[in-house]
Amino acid sequence: MMTHAQLKQFIAEAVFLLIIGSVLVIGGYFISQDNANKRMQNEYHSRFDVVLDSYAYEKVKSKALNDFPDVEGVYIGFNASGVPEGYVIDLTVQTPDSKDLSLLVALDYESTRIVGLALNPNENDNAYDVSDADMELVREKLIGRQIPVAFVSEENRDDDDNSDMPTVAGLHDGVYYAQRLFDDRNRYIDYVEMEVENGVITKVKWDAFSTDRTNQDRSKASLRGAYVISGLDWATQSYNLCHALLECQDPNRLAMKSDGTTDIVAGVTCDIRPFIELSKECISNSQAGYDKDEYMRGLNMLFLYLYMDEAEEMDVIRDDGHLVFSFEDTPEIYTIYNEDDVSIGYMGVRQAVAKLMGTGLPDDTTADSTDDTADVQSNPISDYDSSEDGLTFSGNADDQIITDSLDDLPMSEMQSFIEPVPEAYDLTRTVIKACNTCYKFLKEYLNWKV
Repeated sequence: MMTHAQLKQFIAEAVFLLIIGSVLVIGGYFISQDNANKRMQNEYHSRFDVVLDSYAYEKVKSKALNDFPDVEGVYIGFNASGVPEGYVIDLTVQTPDSKDLSLLVALDYESTRIVGLALNPNENDNAYDVSDADMELVREKLIGRQIPVAFVSEENRDDDDNSDMPTVAGLHDGVYYAQRLFDDRNRYIDYVEMEVENGVITKVKWDAFSTDRTNQDRSKASLRGAYVISGLDWATQSYNLCHALLECQDPNRLAMKSDGTTDIVAGVTCDIRPFIELSKECISNSQAGYDKDEYMRGLNMLFLYLYMDEAEEMDVIRDDGHLVFSFEDTPEIYTIYNEDDVSIGYMGVRQAVAKLMGTGLPDDTTADSTDDTADVQSNPISDYDSSEDGLTFSGNADDQIITDSLDDLPMSEMQSFIEPVPEAYDLTRTVIKACNTCYKFLKEYLNWKV
């Protein structure tokens, strides 16, 4: 029979052995899990590094995937610090002739720009046969573009003699940019960036950055409820307006009224005056071949002239290259005055630099609300009356709302427009379809308000 001391020793030894056993079991489980995770990460790296070279990947588990049978898997790539870098989406879509095209699409985590595209091995009998050369041509068209994507319409091509859609004459290909030289009452500085291909405006972005570094850009702030206007959120209104311009190709056709609004673009109720003026400045810069790089040099020249120091040295250049500074204290450098010293409009950067350098002042200046006709040099649309109150052609504002869709997405939602690869039209169209499927999934998964 055990004594009381022996019983205590027995229980203590049993508890000790139980603890040791539990530690071994749990340790073995975690070692096994760690090995399994390493094997999984190795597999992910072998598949995804070609489109998004991240430190680690994590598979997305979402009920939203049930609504997208084409999507076989969605993964988030993280850097070594655990910060998400982008999405990798594995999907298979059908070509116009019902063949299967399997792709990996990688998207930047913040901007949803396409950062990687690659064919997925597909050995089934219905696989679409794609050459590496054709895929590379399509990839070059799409890398860096923000989803969703559409083709530039046939009506917008320079070589289409039957087109009813006028284009602005004299545009040079390239990326053009313009920003206001002063901030608004919310400390935002509006800017427009425009891309021209084959003489056609193919991409437009309107946003605003804040002179208060703690604030987000206006589009992001509006989507997160920090910047509120009446009607749709500002980001959506900006998208709608940009793509209305892509459709009509000329800011004058957007029919801005005297109060800065328009009746002919669906869902747009905000003041569009900054967009119209900056779009005209971009067009003028394109006609003059004054691209974004030249514009930024001119902007820095104005800063250097006023403050005798480089903008970068004074820490007013953001990582994305924007000069975050308001010239409101020196309006004389960009304001146009009449004989009575009354302000009648504003110069763009190109004109302000020309004045500063003493090389003469070009005629294409940006007018304020008192003059709707300035900066419309070279307007080729002779059959269109850009009347102040916005009623055009039939006079019915409802008839002017721009509507169309692609891949079940309204054209107003499209972020990028490209020309198809001529010798690979079906491939280009199918890859666009895949990219737009990615957009539709993320829109549902992230509950985007667009």
